[in-house]
Formats: sequence, structure tokens, C-alpha cells
Amino acid sequence: MAYKWLCVLAAAALQVIGAARPMCPSDPNCVCGGTLAVELNCNVDGRTVKINLVPDIYINIKCENASSLDYNKLPRCANRHNTFKSVSFKDCPLPDTSFKDVLTNMGVSKTMALIFQNTKNLSGYFDRKHFAGLQDLTKLLLSINGNTQLPDNLFMDINNLTWLNIRSNSINLSENLLKPLERLETLEISHNHMTNISSNVFSHLTFLRKLSLWQNNVTWFSKDFFTGVNVLEELDLSSNGLNELPASIFKPLRKLKKLTLFSNKFSSLPRNLFKSNRELETVIILNNDVTLKELPRYLFGSLTNLKQVYIQRCGLETVPYDVFVNSPNVTNISLAYNNLETLPEAIFNDQINLLELDLSHNNLKDLEPKLFSSLVRLEFLNLDHNQLEEISGSTFSSLLSLIYLSVEHNHLKTVSSYLFSNNKQRMYISLAYNHLHFENKELDNNTWPMGRMSPFSNTYNLKVLNLSHNEFTNTFIDWYLNGHDTLDIRYNYIKYLNDKYANIESTIKRRRANQDHSTHHILIAHNPLHCHCSNWDFLKYMKRNNFKWDDVGTLQCSTWSKFCNEDALIVFYTISILFLLSLAAAMIALMFVMKQRLYKMTKHTLQQVLQPTHPKIRPLILIIKCAEQDDEFVQSNFMSAFTECQSVKAEIVHPNNPEKIKAHKHDENGVREKRLTLVIFSPNYLTSAYRDVNIKKIRGEMLKAKKTIYVFVDIGPDNSIYAFLKEQRDYRTTLLWGDPKFWDHFRVIVKYMMYSRHTAIRERGTHSGDTEFSALPGYPNLYAIDTFAHSQV
Repeated sequence: MAYKWLCVLAAAALQVIGAARPMCPSDPNCVCGGTLAVELNCNVDGRTVKINLVPDIYINIKCENASSLDYNKLPRCANRHNTFKSVSFKDCPLPDTSFKDVLTNMGVSKTMALIFQNTKNLSGYFDRKHFAGLQDLTKLLLSINGNTQLPDNLFMDINNLTWLNIRSNSINLSENLLKPLERLETLEISHNHMTNISSNVFSHLTFLRKLSLWQNNVTWFSKDFFTGVNVLEELDLSSNGLNELPASIFKPLRKLKKLTLFSNKFSSLPRNLFKSNRELETVIILNNDVTLKELPRYLFGSLTNLKQVYIQRCGLETVPYDVFVNSPNVTNISLAYNNLETLPEAIFNDQINLLELDLSHNNLKDLEPKLFSSLVRLEFLNLDHNQLEEISGSTFSSLLSLIYLSVEHNHLKTVSSYLFSNNKQRMYISLAYNHLHFENKELDNNTWPMGRMSPFSNTYNLKVLNLSHNEFTNTFIDWYLNGHDTLDIRYNYIKYLNDKYANIESTIKRRRANQDHSTHHILIAHNPLHCHCSNWDFLKYMKRNNFKWDDVGTLQCSTWSKFCNEDALIVFYTISILFLLSLAAAMIALMFVMKQRLYKMTKHTLQQVLQPTHPKIRPLILIIKCAEQDDEFVQSNFMSAFTECQSVKAEIVHPNNPEKIKAHKHDENGVREKRLTLVIFSPNYLTSAYRDVNIKKIRGEMLKAKKTIYVFVDIGPDNSIYAFLKEQRDYRTTLLWGDPKFWDHFRVIVKYMMYSRHTAIRERGTHSGDTEFSALPGYPNLYAIDTFAHSQV
């Protein structure tokens, strides 16, 4: 009975799916396919046209190698006239008639959005007739090449547009072109080579709320340039080479909320630049091509709606104490990647609502004791890559809401014993890559608590406490007892974990009484840990109490398994004695029964045992991803190097023409292979692999990639996104071609990715079962390519 009901439900589901599936139009020149959407592959007079559509939603028309096309021969995509939300043409020639005639012939009676994109030089020019009859159109995107002039009356028949995007290489705007578009709310004009724009071009666009003039090479704006666009909310003037702004240029923009100024050439900014922009919420100034040494006083003062300020890679050396005065609602401030050596103590006095503060990649040598005294709501603080040597106890005392603190890659030697005494919340704290050891480094008026306690003795239940890459020679009791989820103490000089753990037992018992059975992770690898039984006993004791030593398997101590476990030792000796007695009895019996044959067998066995053997090298499958234009570079600099490494099998894959790599598991000797991906990340690769992907998504993919090494190689045309990713790279998984120690760093990264849980990579001449890399060169060919500097994002 249940089977019958199952069949009935399956049949009903198939009927519903069949009813929902769009019908394929019948056309002798087209092959139809697809499930949820109709996919047509048509041949129109020898030209390939691909059409993808979902009824009542969209139609996408893509032409391949068609410099001309008879649009009357396109298939009718609907039996009746349908309304579609959007219609797009990609790489298709301009029609001889209007787009309305083309759509009507295809069965489209009305569309709200029209997209025309052509990456090749158009053979014709746009004319008013192309948009005749499209009075219902509200959105229009024109991405075109080779069309330098748009006629003044082009948009006369589509005056209901609210959204217009014009992308071209060399288009010129006239004062009358946009006059019919009085209802326009969003206007984007990017990727042009305009050096000047008339101040009257936008004056009549009284409803304009979003304007982008990104990458237009406009080097100067008049002070009345934005007169008339009084309701503008978002403005992007990035990548224009601007070297100055009139003090009153933004005065008409009373409703301005977001301003973006990427990649310009400001050497200074006017003091009262944002005086009239009381609604301003976000200001972004990044990658300034010249040094902007200082900000004017009161630049962001008295902006009560200001939320986010990002000033990065501008060469800032000083910031005035009143730059944010009377702007108490700022939540995010980033002054990263500048040259700041000090900050005024009162700079953040009014920032009581600040949530994130990024001061990384500067030259800060010290922090004023009351620098963060007002930041009671701060949750994120990044001080990485500075030159801090000491942090006093009162520095973080006011940061009661802090949950993320990173002070990596500094020169810290001293940390106050009560630095985190007020921080009770679950935090992520990283002090990696410093010179800390907490040995006799007390500050004035400081006293250490009794016992071996660290500055974290009053900080409980941290998510992560990262103290790796420092100079610790001993551990501290509070590291184990304060309930941290993860403790990272790798790459230090620790020999003994804690041979006096009797005082830990009382704390463990209290934790059990409070039903705290959570597992805590400890990372201990890459320390010169002594193979003493006290370390083994401590490891066993902590494991029994829900502490997990994630990388204890990397510690090679034969003493522990042989002598430190008494029960195991007794069993081992008993089994060994019984085995030897049994072996002796068997040998005596065989001597009488098969004396001559046993002699030959013993001789053969001894020869096999004493014969020198060659250990198997663990092969590595190295997949090299690169652009086709970079093949010659990869062959000469990488493939030739890996060819000399007998245990490395390198294969090249292109992003646009990927080849299936055979899923090797074992080589002919039965040795299990390892796999690693090496991406030659050049501007050529970025263009071919991520043509339409935004920078945020690209960087996200790079951060999430597993067992992947990115090598930044400056081959190809200047690319602003490539320069930005190069600056923002993850130092643990990326390399720079041209680094004098390139291959040394390459070995370290491979070791970290592939062998961190096994035997370290050895030099040629030793046999560990791992891949040999000693044949690689000691340094790259610095003259193989021409390097160049990037300055735009």
C-alpha cells in the first residue's frame, strides 16, 4: 500500500515539474534544451546566437563572432506577447531598426530593463531610432567599445529612465545628452578617458541619488560642479587622478551619505571640506597615489551621522587630535597601511560608539595610556605590523566590550601583569610574532601574583589565546586553567610543559563539580620539548580532563612509549620474553628437522635484512594554475626547477581551459602521493580567471583556499585589483616572485601546508619518506620579468 502511494506522489510531482517547465519555441534554425530555463542554440545565416530565457522574467541573447546579424530571423520566444523584466544583448551588433522592433519580432511586448554589452568595436553608432517605442523602459545599461559620440537626442524617447549605466572606453558627454532624463535616480559613467566634464551636465538631474564617475581621468572639478543635484546620497570619484578639491565643492550635497575617493593624487585636503554634509555616513579614501602626510584639523568634526571612516594607503604621518571631535556616532575607523608613528591621546575621546578600530601596518612605537579610554563599546582592535615594544597596564583597561585583539608582528617584550584584568568576556587575543617570554619583565608599580602566573591570569574563557612565535621557555598554570577554547604556543622554546601540576588538581575538581566538560585545544608543536617522563605524565593527566593536544603526534619521543608508561612496559616485557622463548624453541626444533634448509633460509634472510634499501620518497602532485600568456614564464622558472625534483610531478592547468587531472593516489611503488595547488597569480591570471568577479569575492576565495599557494608575479598590464590583492595578501599562503629567499619561503609554506602533522621536509641525502625539495634553486631569476609598481584599486 505504501508503495502505491509513493508511485502516485512521484507521478504527481513529475506532472507539476512538467507543467512548470517552459515550452521550447519551434524554430528550424534552433536547438532547444534546458530544464527550468529555455536554452536555444541558433544558427542565423552561419552566425551562432545563444538565447537563454525564463518566461516573464528575462531574455539573454549572446552572439558569437557576429559583426552583422539579421534580427528578423531570431526565433519567436513566446506564442503571445509577453512582458519581461529584463532583456540583454551581449557581443551583438547594433540592429538596423529599433530595439522595440527586435523585441516585438521575438514576442516581447514590454520590458523594464535593457542591457546592451559589446566588448568589441561597434561597426555602427547609436541613434535615437534605437530606443524609439521603449517609453516604459526604466533601466538601461550600455557597455560599449569604439563608440566615442552619443547624439544629444539619443534618450529623447526613454525619458522615464531612473537608472542609467554607461561604460565605454572613450565616450564624451555633452551638456544636452542627459537633459531628457529628469527622473534619473542612479547614474554610473565609468571606464572613460574624459579629462573634463562640464559643470552643467548634471545640473537638471534633481532626483539623482547615486552618481559614479569612477575611472574617468577627470583631474579637476569646478566648485559649482554639483550644483543642482541637491538630493545626491552616494558619490564615487575614484581613480580619476584628482590632485585637489575646492573647499566648497560638496556644499550643495546636503543629503550626501557616502563618498568614495579611491586612487587619486591628493597631497592635501581642505579643512572645511565636509562642513555642509551633515548627513554624511561613510568616507573612503584609499590608495592615494601621492603622500597625504596629514589630515586637516576638524576634517570629520561635528558630523553627527558619520558612521565609517576608512583612510588607508595614503602615507599619513600625523593625525590632529580634533579630527573626529563632536562626531560621537562613528562605529568603524581604519587608518591602516599608513606611516603613523604616534597618535594624539585625545583623538578618540568622542568615539563612545566605536566598534571597530584598525591601526595595523603603521609605525606606531608606543600607545598613550589613555588613548582608548573612551572606547567602552569597542569590539575589534587591530594593531598588527607596528613597532610596539611595550604595553602598559592601563592601555586596554577601558575596553570592556573588546572581543578581538590582534597585536601580531610587533616588537613586544614587556606586557603588564594586569593588562587584561578588566576583560571578562570571551575574546580572541593574538600576540604572535613578538619577543615575549614573561620572565622578570615587571613594569614599575607592578607585582606578579604568587605562583607561575602570566598577564592572562585574570582573563577567563577566551576563544583563542595565540602566543605562538615568541620566546617562551616555560608555560604558565593559568594558560591551562582559565578555560580557553584554543591555546596556541607553537614555535617557542618550551622544554617542560609543567612538571608540578599538583595545584591544578583542585581547579580540575571544581570544574567537574560545576559540570564543565568542554574540550580545550592546545597547540604545542615546533618546540624543543624534552622527552622527559614528567612531560608525558602531564600530557596524560590533561587528556583525562578534556584537554586535547591537537598536534602531539608531531612530537617524536620514543622514550615515552618505552619507559614512561609502567603498565605498558610490563606488558611489553612479558610479551617479549614469551616471544623469545617461543622463537628459541622453534629454532631448536627446526635445527634438528631441517638443519641444511634452515641454514640456507637463515643466510638468505640475513642477506635481505643487511642489504641496504632505499626508502621510498613520498611523491607530490603539484598542480600549477596559470594564464595561458604566462606559460613561457612558468616553464622556464617553475617546471624546469621541479623537473630536477624526482618526487614532484608538476602539471599546468589554465583557468579558461581546465584539464582533468588524474586522481593519483599511489605511484608505481605503492607510495601514497600528496597534492598541492600553486597559483601563478599575475594580472594575466586575474583577467582570465576572474573577469566579472568583484574584489571582495576574489579575496574571499583566496582566504578560503586549502592547500593552495599563491605566487604574485607582475606579468601583464597594470591592474588595480591585482595591486590591491597583492597588498592585502595573506603572508602564510602567498609569495612574491622576486623575493631573494623565494624558494626558502616556498619550502616553509609547503612544509606548513603538507607536512605539519608528519615528518619535516628533509634535505637530499636523508630519507624521511617525504618529498625532496633540495634540488630547487636557492633564489629566483630576478631578471626573468620586468617588475612594475601599482597604484590604483
